[in-house]
Amino acid sequence: MALGVIVGTFFSFLLGIFNPYVVDKAGPDWLWGGGRDDLIRNLYFKPNGSFRRYGRIALLVTIFAGTLALYWLLQRLQ
Repeated sequence: MALGVIVGTFFSFLLGIFNPYVVDKAGPDWLWGGGRDDLIRNLYFKPNGSFRRYGRIALLVTIFAGTLALYWLLQRLQ
């Protein structure tokens, strides 16, 4: 059940990034461990929740590269 909540929150976050009607792209503060002052959140988003200059591209590259790295690690374990 916890895995379903985590996956659902993640995909809701991803859909919110591409929705033009969502103003606060960073999502709710509870999504980030440190709230608005979270170090990782501040890499991609401004304090008001909008993306930094290259924040969207950097976030997508990070998610894509992380997925590839996880896949590579799982393949190396076999």
